[in-house]
Amino acid sequence: MEMARSMVKEKSMPNTFWAKVIYTAIYILNRCPSKAVQDKTLIEAWSGRKPSAKHLRVFGSIYYIHVPDQMRQNILGI
Repeated sequence: MEMARSMVKEKSMPNTFWAKVIYTAIYILNRCPSKAVQDKTLIEAWSGRKPSAKHLRVFGSIYYIHVPDQMRQNILGI
């Protein structure tokens, strides 16, 4: 809960994102080393596979989704 609270406060996010922040915090914690299992992450102890961190991004960063030209619609009629 402390991790989630600090993530929300750092990015000045509204409380409507609380569930997603909790999910993200748990996701990250499961992929971090833990004292509960030596020399492994929790997800590695559970699945037997070493997790990758290549897909992780900065929390709360702005991103844009590319929409191909053929999928775009001119909603303004211009």
